[in-house]
Amino acid sequence: MKFIHIADLHLGKMLHGYSLIDIERELLKQITDYLREHEDIKAVVIAGDVYDRSIPSQEAVNLLNDFLVTLIMKLHRKVLIISGNHDGADRLNFGSEILKMEGLYIEGTLKEKINYVDIDDVRFYLFPFVKPSGVAALFPDLPHGNYNEAVASYLSMQDFHTSLKKVMVTHQYVGHSAQVSDSECLLAVGGGEIVDPDLFDEFDYVALGHLHAPQYIKRQTLRYSGSLTKFSFDEAHQKKSFVVVDTNDFSFELVPLTPSLDVRVLKGTLEELMNRKDEHPDDLIAAELSDEKIIPHAIDQLRTHYPHVLKITYPKLLGNEAVETKTLNEISQMEPGALFEAFYKDVMGTDHVDEEYVNIIRRMFEGGEEQ
Repeated sequence: MKFIHIADLHLGKMLHGYSLIDIERELLKQITDYLREHEDIKAVVIAGDVYDRSIPSQEAVNLLNDFLVTLIMKLHRKVLIISGNHDGADRLNFGSEILKMEGLYIEGTLKEKINYVDIDDVRFYLFPFVKPSGVAALFPDLPHGNYNEAVASYLSMQDFHTSLKKVMVTHQYVGHSAQVSDSECLLAVGGGEIVDPDLFDEFDYVALGHLHAPQYIKRQTLRYSGSLTKFSFDEAHQKKSFVVVDTNDFSFELVPLTPSLDVRVLKGTLEELMNRKDEHPDDLIAAELSDEKIIPHAIDQLRTHYPHVLKITYPKLLGNEAVETKTLNEISQMEPGALFEAFYKDVMGTDHVDEEYVNIIRRMFEGGEEQ
C-alpha cells in the first residue's frame, strides 16, 4: 500500500500581515487532485500543526473541514492526524471517537498507552506533540528533564512488538543537525528540545512534523515532509512537496507543490528593481535594497510594480556585512551569557560588552536552575 505524509499545514497563517489561506487552499487541492489519479494511495498522514493557532480562525476551520470531507467522503481515504505544538489539542481532538467510524483518526492528547491504527499490513503509531511536563504527568517517576529524556521515557513504557510493519507519526524536533526556518517556534533554549533520532530505530518509517524544511534525519525513512507553504522569506529557496510512501519497501517519492504565488527575495537598488522585467510580479516579495540611504515611500513605489511587497530592508545601512549571522539551530544551543552578549552587540552596534552585564545574566539563569 501507499500513503501520503504531510505536516505543518498551519492553516490560517499570515506572512507579514498577508493571509496565506488562498495559497493553502490551492495546495491542499493539489493533494486531492493527485489522489484522484492514484487510487493505490490508501491513507493521508498529517504529522501535526494542522492549525497555526490553538484557537484557529473560522476560515482555517472551514478549510480543514473541506479538505477532510473531500479525502474521506469523496475519495474514501483514511486520514490520520496528530496534534502539533501550535494546535489546541482538545479542540482538534473533539469528536474523534465518533469520526473513527468514517475513517478519520485524530490523536490530540498523549495517552498512557500509545494509540495506533492498522491499515493492511502496516501499524501506524500516533504520538502527538508532548512537552516533558506531559510525560511527567503520566509517568512521574521516569526521567523527564528535557525533551529527549521525556520522549525516551515515554517510548520505554510502550509495547511495539507486532508482526506488522511499523510507522511512527510524531511531532518533535529530532536531530541536532536538522535544518530550521525562521517561521518555526523554538520550544526551549540550549538545545533542550532536541530529540535523539536513535530513539526511533525500530520503526520502518518515521513521519515527522515540526520543522518546515523538507529533509531526512540520519536515514531516508526518518523524514520531515516539511510545510506545504513557504511561511518565511528564508524559506524562499526551499522546494516544497509532499511525500508518497510505498510500504512494500518504504521507498518514497517527493511530489512538488506549485502555488500560483511564490515567496521570493529580490535584491538590488530601488531603481534596479523598478526597471527589472519580472515574469511573476504578483509573488510575495521581500526586497533587500542595496541603496546607501533610506528612500522615502520606497515600499509604495515598489508596490506599483510588485503589488505584494511585504517587507523591505537596507542591508548596507544595517551594517549586515559586519554582523555575524547564526541559524536558529545555532542560537538555540548557545548558553545564556553568549546569547545575551551577541544580542547586546547587535542591538547596541558595538563590539564590546561589559563583562559585568554578561555575568549578571549568567547568575540569573543559574539561580533559576537551582530553584
